[in-house]
Amino acid sequence: MRKSNWLVAAVAALSCAVLLGLWFQLGFNHVDDPLDLVIAIVWWVVVAGVIAAIMWAEHRRREKMRLAFVGEGVVYNPERGLVLVEVPKGELDALQETLEGLSYPTKIVELADHVRPAFQWVVRSEKFDRDGDVWEGEVLPAHDPDGKPVRFNGRDELAQLIGHAA
Repeated sequence: MRKSNWLVAAVAALSCAVLLGLWFQLGFNHVDDPLDLVIAIVWWVVVAGVIAAIMWAEHRRREKMRLAFVGEGVVYNPERGLVLVEVPKGELDALQETLEGLSYPTKIVELADHVRPAFQWVVRSEKFDRDGDVWEGEVLPAHDPDGKPVRFNGRDELAQLIGHAA
């Protein structure tokens, strides 16, 4: 999660704890109905739900930022933009280096209208961790967005699917 999300979650959890502590410290537990404690517990569940929703949304956003379009000599990623593949390296190496360097900003880099390379594959990397040791996702042909995606688990399977040597 981003720092701002952690900050919101920490402030919400801390305020819940402080308010409950004050409720007991000031003796409201002797005066108020038990319903107030139930309302506080329901509030904690709401705060926990909001934190879980923020974490889920951030996970989905990061997954979308790992999307890549692979073509002959080029890789496009929403964060890095169009990456030209160096001659000794292949598209798979460029894709892996691109995913390793992601910082997950909120701004995306769009393709210029006059630049339209022919992409062959769409690679959706659901998991990418430990510099590519954990790499799971799916691949589908760029010319058939309604086609059935093919799952991959690891660099070798991805290389076989897109037709590049690992």
